[in-house]
Amino acid sequence: MHGKILIDENLMARGCNISSMCNLCCNHVESSYHILFSCPYVLKLWSWLASVLNMHFSFTCLEDVWKIRDLAWSPQCKLVVLSALVNIFNSIWYVRNQARFNNKIINWNSAISMIIASTSLAGNATRKASSNSMRDFSIIKHFNVSTHHPQRS
Repeated sequence: MHGKILIDENLMARGCNISSMCNLCCNHVESSYHILFSCPYVLKLWSWLASVLNMHFSFTCLEDVWKIRDLAWSPQCKLVVLSALVNIFNSIWYVRNQARFNNKIINWNSAISMIIASTSLAGNATRKASSNSMRDFSIIKHFNVSTHHPQRS
């Protein structure tokens, strides 16, 4: 994100002489694009979210991710989707750091459980209204969030 995140690619650009390897797949140089969008581990997380949202993802940059939140979701579902996106990035960074600094490998299914739990907290803390859309209802329920039906006038 703006070249500030301390991944190998950015450290080398700042003059650090290091050998680089993605700690999630152990097969590629750690670049921002790889760690966020093309690592096989990360692709499992994005594929899972795509299946939850019933969409197909093709990311070329970070802006492509944020376009997802701008789709026609209800206010509550939009917050849940945005929270899921933020929590995927948080989980990627967390599992990367656990692998790199603690030599602890976190299974991608466990990362998904962390994403669901964190998204559930955010989704249940809002008072934003849901809609009668089955798509929105399915997404909200997938993250264990209680729906907030719109107020009748």
